[in-house]
Amino acid sequence: MVSDAEPAWSAETGQAGWIGERLAPFDAYVVTSVVPGGFEAYARVLHPAGEPLHGGGRVVRWAEVAAWSGLPLRPGSQFHSIALPRVRPEGEAPWTGQGPHRGSLYPPDAAILAGILRDWTTTPQRCWFCVWDGYGWDGVYLTASDGAAAAEPSSGRWPDPVPAEFRGGSRVELPNRDYLLHCGPVEAALATVGLGGGHQVANLWWPQDRAWFVATEIDLAWTYVGGPAGLIGQLLAETRIEALAAAPDDELDGIEDWVTARAEQTAGQLMSSGEATVTTSRGTLHASLERPGRLKSGILLVQITGDNGVTGSSSTRLRPQPEQDLREEIGHRLARDIIDLVGG
Repeated sequence: MVSDAEPAWSAETGQAGWIGERLAPFDAYVVTSVVPGGFEAYARVLHPAGEPLHGGGRVVRWAEVAAWSGLPLRPGSQFHSIALPRVRPEGEAPWTGQGPHRGSLYPPDAAILAGILRDWTTTPQRCWFCVWDGYGWDGVYLTASDGAAAAEPSSGRWPDPVPAEFRGGSRVELPNRDYLLHCGPVEAALATVGLGGGHQVANLWWPQDRAWFVATEIDLAWTYVGGPAGLIGQLLAETRIEALAAAPDDELDGIEDWVTARAEQTAGQLMSSGEATVTTSRGTLHASLERPGRLKSGILLVQITGDNGVTGSSSTRLRPQPEQDLREEIGHRLARDIIDLVGG
């Protein structure tokens, strides 16, 4: 789904001036760290576990994954909460690849959301949209947003779709993120879809009357919406998209207790033997540790092989520190790596 209209880029960054003062500190990492506080209600729109724009073949909703795993889909569920059961189910997993796409709402879902939001503002033709400025649209060699190589123009570089006056101009500056700004009717949230060979929907959008706000943090596999209780109720009842209730102080992400416990146990094994393997229902993680010394850093090496075709490796440098602090740092890193076996 590619928008028929080019983004109407804007230098009126003051239109976003109200946002920062209503955000919780970014390091609090709660819902209102990315979507302004003060709305009557909030919802979390889940990005599909699989969809054709990112190699998923068909649209797979989280509810289908939960039905496969037998795990409950709760308002606070992370993707691994339903996709990483302790015991492997008999049936084939319904999704392939790296799970929900982070940082962009699935464009067909964004179109549905825009249609709903249009009825909940007095200014549907006058809305504002922010797109993170780190997507690489400034003429460098680009790849598609799902990490696969994009169809290349003959020059090997994508022309910058952002006019020079806006590329070199001011940004909407919010904690930890800077954004380019464009404006238009509510449907212009999809105006950036197709730019750079990707499928990027606006990260932030709101109407001139500020009746609601949509936020897709670049590292999250869902999109938050804040607005009137009636709007949020409509989103939660909508069957064409998948949404869960959210609260302003909900954590943006979390780790299931059993994953944390498994990671802490594995960290202890690494501290004592230098090698450890974690086998889960969805793949295997192998880790090796070179402990830091008094005057030199250590290295944690991790390799993951997921049943969904996800493979990867990472290297984390570890500074000299007390034993307990080192163990906690390793445990935290391993928990994240275990989650990466299912993506999302």
